[in-house]
Amino acid sequence: MLKRVAKRPRVQAGMRTAPASLRAVLATAAVIAFASIVLCVASASAAPEPPPQVPAVDRGARIDDVSIETYGVTTAAVAMRYLSLHAGDVLEQAAVDRDYTNLLTLAGLRTRLEIRRDDASSRVSLHWIVLAPWFATTDHPFYGDQPLTIPIEGFGWVFTSRPLDSNGANLSSYSQVALRAQLARIVYTEPLWVDPKTGREGDLIANTFGARGVFRASEPVTEDVYSWATGNELLYLVHGTNGTQVEFGVRALRSTSAKPTYITAPSLYDTFYRPARSTTLEAGVSHRCPAPPTQWYPPHCYLQYRVEAFDAIGGLGATSEYRSIFADAAQYNRVGASTLVFHGALNRSGGVLPTSGLLCAYTFGYAKATCGTDTNLFQAEFRIADGRPGPLKFILFTETASSRVRGGDQPFAPGSFVWRADSGAGVMYRGFRFNLAYGSQGGRITYEVLGQLF
Repeated sequence: MLKRVAKRPRVQAGMRTAPASLRAVLATAAVIAFASIVLCVASASAAPEPPPQVPAVDRGARIDDVSIETYGVTTAAVAMRYLSLHAGDVLEQAAVDRDYTNLLTLAGLRTRLEIRRDDASSRVSLHWIVLAPWFATTDHPFYGDQPLTIPIEGFGWVFTSRPLDSNGANLSSYSQVALRAQLARIVYTEPLWVDPKTGREGDLIANTFGARGVFRASEPVTEDVYSWATGNELLYLVHGTNGTQVEFGVRALRSTSAKPTYITAPSLYDTFYRPARSTTLEAGVSHRCPAPPTQWYPPHCYLQYRVEAFDAIGGLGATSEYRSIFADAAQYNRVGASTLVFHGALNRSGGVLPTSGLLCAYTFGYAKATCGTDTNLFQAEFRIADGRPGPLKFILFTETASSRVRGGDQPFAPGSFVWRADSGAGVMYRGFRFNLAYGSQGGRITYEVLGQLF
């Protein structure tokens, strides 16, 4: 998994560069994704449309027929897999809500429903109108992105093919761009099963990817340091309309770095001198709140979490064996019309970790992340009157983060946790968040997109 890499002295001779084909793909992805930022922010701040309402006179009526009208890259047979109401069933609002949510959340379809009543028989017909766009923008929400193990947050785009079979199998390509980091994937998705009554789906996902990660070094000079990764991945993903998803998979990864770290520790393998290769087993679980980020407060949202585990098992040409676990959780507590939020995250690793996969914790008050083989992050926020109507909200926050390098004894790579803290204030406006934080290195202004934070 490509993360950030802490690098130190500047090196000119022998610097590595990414393959030209990978640079071209990532550059194209960056240009297209940058053009979609405005659309992503607008969608992040918008609440989804409510489910269609069943007229009181039609509730309890027998359903005579269910038909589907499709637009875009889907078929009626595929959309029908997500419906629990069929001919002969009794029409109820709860069942319509369930089917609408299935089409919207699981199938990813824009949906409208027409209810047609036959006064002579007192029966009704349901006519669903669905749209599956071949192109869409995305802001890759942290707790709800699929698949779970995507390493880079950011904006992006998705191109999707028409269904390749009656199950809805498809090919897609998508990108992610976060400042100078990019990810591009080509994905084959096979929906193996759908349970419309419980709102759950199981998918087999195969993908190939190329990525570039960046780390902002500050010692001894300030510079951007890049790493590249390419690989293939096979995943089994189960996800539901309640926001919970579980994932199991295997990944073959090759990564390299542009510059050395100069960290001397038995727990690290420097990917500047030799590329790292690994075969990794992975598992993860996450839960997101079904509400939009502007409504992340009780009763719409109480808890979000994400846990991922990786085990580089060695063999098959692997350069080292290692394992890591990442856990992140955010709790939302109502205080009058305001919200008190507690957020924590930790990374732990064992074995010999490639330097292109160092683990990092990010805070508002420091341009450089704190990175190592293990990290901690704790944050507390008070979101003032965020439950009241209006696009402008104010935030007070404090946070602290730490990292260490197992077996390290250098000043810039200590073997024990070194903590740094900052505090500040922020403003949320629709899909954006702006922060002013003060830490030991002074003040810093940052901006974020709601949904990619806690």
